[in-house]
Amino acid sequence: MTMTRRDVLKTSAVASIAIAGSSSPLSAVGAINDIQLIPHATHFGPFIAKVKDGKFVDVLPSPHDKNPSIMMKSMIDRVYTDSRVKYPCVRKSFLEGKNAPELRGKEPFVRVDWETALNLVAEKIKSTPKENIYNAAYGGWGHVGRLHNSNIVTGRFFNIVLGGAVGTDGEYSNGAAGRVNNDIIGDLEVYSQQTTHEQIIKNTKVYVMWGADLFKCNRIDYVVPNHVNDLYYPKYKEAGIKFINIDPYYNETAEMFDAEWIKIRPNTDVALALGMMHYLYTTGKYDKEFVEKYTDGFDKFLPYLLGESDGIPKDIAWASKITEVEESKIKELCDLFVSQSTFIAGNWAMQRAQYGEQADWALINLACMIGQIGTPGGGVGFSMHYAGGGQANSGYRTTPGLSQGRSRVEFSIPASRVSECILNPGKSINFKGKIITFPEIKMIYCCGATLLGHHPNTNELIRAIRSVDTVVVHEPWWTPMAKMADVVFPSTCTMERDDITSGSTYSRNVIYAMKKVVEPTYEHRDDFAIFAELAKKIGGEEKYHQYTGGLSYMDWIKKFYASSDGPIFKEFDKFWEDGFVEFEGGDYEYVRHADFRSDPETNRLATQSGKIQFFVDKFEEAKLPDMKGHVTWFEPSEYLGSKEAKQYPFHMLSPHPRYRVHSQLDNTWVRDVYKIQGREPVVINTNDAQKLGIKHGEVVEVYNSRGAVLAGAFVTDKIREGVVQIQEGAWYDPENTNDKTPRCNAGACNVLTSSRPTSRWAQATAVNTCLVNIRKLGKDEIVKPYKSTLTPEIIGA
Repeated sequence: MTMTRRDVLKTSAVASIAIAGSSSPLSAVGAINDIQLIPHATHFGPFIAKVKDGKFVDVLPSPHDKNPSIMMKSMIDRVYTDSRVKYPCVRKSFLEGKNAPELRGKEPFVRVDWETALNLVAEKIKSTPKENIYNAAYGGWGHVGRLHNSNIVTGRFFNIVLGGAVGTDGEYSNGAAGRVNNDIIGDLEVYSQQTTHEQIIKNTKVYVMWGADLFKCNRIDYVVPNHVNDLYYPKYKEAGIKFINIDPYYNETAEMFDAEWIKIRPNTDVALALGMMHYLYTTGKYDKEFVEKYTDGFDKFLPYLLGESDGIPKDIAWASKITEVEESKIKELCDLFVSQSTFIAGNWAMQRAQYGEQADWALINLACMIGQIGTPGGGVGFSMHYAGGGQANSGYRTTPGLSQGRSRVEFSIPASRVSECILNPGKSINFKGKIITFPEIKMIYCCGATLLGHHPNTNELIRAIRSVDTVVVHEPWWTPMAKMADVVFPSTCTMERDDITSGSTYSRNVIYAMKKVVEPTYEHRDDFAIFAELAKKIGGEEKYHQYTGGLSYMDWIKKFYASSDGPIFKEFDKFWEDGFVEFEGGDYEYVRHADFRSDPETNRLATQSGKIQFFVDKFEEAKLPDMKGHVTWFEPSEYLGSKEAKQYPFHMLSPHPRYRVHSQLDNTWVRDVYKIQGREPVVINTNDAQKLGIKHGEVVEVYNSRGAVLAGAFVTDKIREGVVQIQEGAWYDPENTNDKTPRCNAGACNVLTSSRPTSRWAQATAVNTCLVNIRKLGKDEIVKPYKSTLTPEIIGA
């Protein structure tokens, strides 16, 4: 935003008053009273909101954000965008008592008052058994605050008022790794404290980014990012570390570090790791002492590695054929890794694929054979690309959050099985070595998460959504999920609420005051207040009091602050006035697994042996065809080496977006930075584009048997031939809602992804196992304007 001279003078005057205090003679000057500078914090970073005459007009940098993202400038648009849900709305047929679930997403809404909407939802909840309600609030990414976290306030409502509801078991981010890593290395690892940057800079000679995009993914945080990692990356280069990028895509971080590019075929990382392990073992170059002292089950794994159990040695020739990485290069990498201090930075995308349980396991076992786990600058980590991974932990306590209570509904749907569950009540599946049976879902309740944004196989999910009795959504914006609802409550966005939070996930060195920037616009209410009213309508004053705890918002915020270490440094009033309290220091010498390496008996891991597992008994005992006792290469159903590749010759990857948190911000101006003709880009190799006659900037169709999308061609040499990439999170936009499988006009990649699970063990999402084809549009084909960010028809609005 361009500031006038008058604006500059006003801002300077405000700053002067902050320094001089109220005794300043300038405090009498009325001209400055219409501007406020208000601290706030989000998943994109902390900032200072400039508010003029009660309106949010500019985003100013916070001193705690070392490299503010362009995404911060979209915060104003989040408040004032035309896509806001302004009033309570009910789908027309539903309001008339006809229901007609097949019309969800097709017919108009009707504006109603709050009392009508609340009564309607309260009656539906009371008439639906809790065992038949799916609480689709998921993950907590909708709001960074400790009080208004959407996932928590929803769980608290169902648990306290109803005794629970059907929830989600596991997660989309790390659903496969999260079900096996504890048994392999005694910890999830994907969220663990990482070896610090200081140790990497001093000791690492080879840094392997095995699918990890450090710069892009550290733009955001589950709490509040500080972007301190960006200050370390130039020091990485100055230290002379050799970077290797094992990835089908030469990402922004690889460019930054001039990394060597290993153009691996997607979904074949396990085969590459096995080939490396075979070479290290048969040449005697592996760390035998480490394997014997710190691991368990190697003798049970060897017959598979050597091919004695199945007749197929997992040697480098075998690995090269599958991965299309040259044998000489595999040898070269192995020799390099064992001769230099080597750190392997794993990622989360590899385990979001069919048989994803094997991905982290393969890298952990490979790191064991290299033998550098627990050494300064060596070993393996799975969170250097997330939430400030590598930053030293301050050691201080940050703020706790609101309690959800306990659900007495025993069943939860495994993440990625939502559509299957809804469409197949009574069906039994394997899950974590046991048999579970799907309940009948009659109501979907979605708050703070867009099920239609993050779930795979969109057309299948829509069939599921249109099969239940009731769909309720809380939303600040008319997201695709809100458009599929029966009742939509207009929620406040983060800038319209007071709250408290912390940052970042790993440093934990700041507590932030999330001061309300502006008053709620139109008829918006925060989710906590909505649930409090529903609690009263369902259970009277008793449930209302139980839900609210008898405390005001500020009482809750003060309580959270008092439970942290913040009061050691600042009293609450001073903290609230300043907008932050910062903790200095931290363990800058931290090395992941150093304690285990120094004394494996005293510091036993939480595994069956207390050591790192090459073999896990319970996996073997489950007797599943897609989960063995040792890491195993399973050929994916869809990849460039399968017969399906003849019809669909491109492997589509769907990584985290560069300019969003999943689907957040797709309705703001920041979309104009990267969209191509209003659509999500499909990244395609130059040679592939030339063969198809596709030019950069053209709209093309990407399709497979599950659906089709329109996307903007982004032609580059930085992606492997035969591979395309569409970032996840674009807002779904069906061209014709009357079609059974309408083409998406906005490039929403989940129209194309499969809902197949990773395996019978984890039942996690496998979206990165996906083949597609691409078609250049004909000269006479008309591309309709996209409408994903437009509001639906609302009668009475």
